[in-house]
Amino acid sequence: MSIKHILFDNDGTIVDSEIIAARIMLKLLARHGLHLEEGAYNMRFPGLLTRDVIKALQEEEGFKAPPDFSQQIQDEHNTGFHRSLRAVRGMPTLFRNLKVPKSMVSNGSIHHVEKCLRKVHLHRALDGFIFSAEQVDNPKPSPDIYLFALEKLGLSPGETLVVEDSVTGVLAAKNAGIQTVGFLGAAHIHDGHGQKLWEAGADFVLPDAISLAALLKKKGAF
Repeated sequence: MSIKHILFDNDGTIVDSEIIAARIMLKLLARHGLHLEEGAYNMRFPGLLTRDVIKALQEEEGFKAPPDFSQQIQDEHNTGFHRSLRAVRGMPTLFRNLKVPKSMVSNGSIHHVEKCLRKVHLHRALDGFIFSAEQVDNPKPSPDIYLFALEKLGLSPGETLVVEDSVTGVLAAKNAGIQTVGFLGAAHIHDGHGQKLWEAGADFVLPDAISLAALLKKKGAF
């Protein structure tokens, strides 16, 4: 069955945002007395909602978040993303030149994805939709958002391909029955991450946009 639609995660796949978000979180955690190493943090919390990261840190590390901690994170994100956000290397060319439509499927809000795409000048290249965890009951790693996307697009799992950078995202896509690429091209990726994506069920694990383009060409999508 030919691929009719590509479903991209946003953060760490199209935009190199995960490293920015991680460093913001680590800075704020240190400000409030919790010091974590960047590599260890990225191994523990890839692809999760900020609220779930904070909850885990409260339960596992005894972190006591101040009442305005979420607002502190949001303020830092607004500044940091505006100043530093870039597309993942090679992805703008791939994104613009796909022969099949593509949509975004993110745990982030629709507003966040739109803002990211505008920042890296890819919003006009999006010829599909933005699907967000805010539209379903459960975020990734639940398959809800991918099942929702398939329903809205009127496609079967076999007619789509997912590109995800995190274990969280790969689990969500595979549990929806969709063939999935584990992508390693972003700055936050650490040694051993590819193996974790294989273990999560990824059908392919690729190091960069060049190898992803080669795969998509074989599938008639690029």
